Amino acid sequence: MSALALFLATAAMAQVEEPQEGSTMNQPVRKPLELAWEQTEVGEFSENVPYVYQRNADVMYYHTIWRTIDLREKMNHPLYFPQETRGTWRSLAQVIMDAIDIDHPEKTEADGVLPVYTDEFCTNYTSREGVRASLAEVHTIDSLDEETFEVVGQKQIVEKYQARQILMYRVKEIWFFDKKRSVLEVRILEIEPMLQVEREVGNAGPPMPGQEEEEEVQTVKAWKRLGYIMYDELRPYLVKQEMYNPKNNAQRLSLDDVLTWKREFSSFIYQEQNVYNNRQIDEYIANARDQRIESERITEKIRSFEHDLWEF
Repeated sequence: MSALALFLATAAMAQVEEPQEGSTMNQPVRKPLELAWEQTEVGEFSENVPYVYQRNADVMYYHTIWRTIDLREKMNHPLYFPQETRGTWRSLAQVIMDAIDIDHPEKTEADGVLPVYTDEFCTNYTSREGVRASLAEVHTIDSLDEETFEVVGQKQIVEKYQARQILMYRVKEIWFFDKKRSVLEVRILEIEPMLQVEREVGNAGPPMPGQEEEEEVQTVKAWKRLGYIMYDELRPYLVKQEMYNPKNNAQRLSLDDVLTWKREFSSFIYQEQNVYNNRQIDEYIANARDQRIESERITEKIRSFEHDLWEF
């Protein structure tokens, strides 16, 4: 009898309880298994490489431009993939969304979350409610009765945007020449993620003679702005994220290395600082091919400034 009681007690203790939410049982027991060996001599990326101190008196020339980084181009795929977090790998968009940490709306900029601004000069904060609204879309649908399936009202469904929907970045940067070091350098000032979303639009205009008036709803793709992010505030998050290196995966690269120093991405200029209140290229050139030619002309103009300073 005592043996039976001991067996029942042991079996009861051996039952595994479901881990509660927030329990340490949900935490990973080790780092993600990605390599066949242990990286004992290589640690995590700690902090970004600081810029060289720049005196205002040494800047003899500077030019501000705006460029577009299209993640649909093949060269920019390392910035777009993986679409979902896999182990320690995250895309640039996922790093930005994790840094904003919109899942915890009670946090503010004082708690260490990445701030988002309303203007390109990064002077006014976007409220947490505003950022959360820009990362979600509210759909209104009919509410049906469970028995008769009749429309009894309407309800709203909140659809959160995903990191994979960020397919483009608009970047503001400044090119300048330092006469003391005799170098032409570039520094990114701010970055603006662009989400590709779907919009429903109806037919425009009255019906043709002899046709009945029918409302046709079509789904079109549109761009939605997330907001402006100061690049210097984003760099501490970029330096901690290792990026896939298509040339040699053993050569560790962070997102900060690729965007700030190596600049291994494909882009084109869509605006330069000008006297016409910063008009964009597509405002005075309609053809897409000629817009790219104009972008190359602006790039060559900046390069030629440095080239013309030297004598051969």
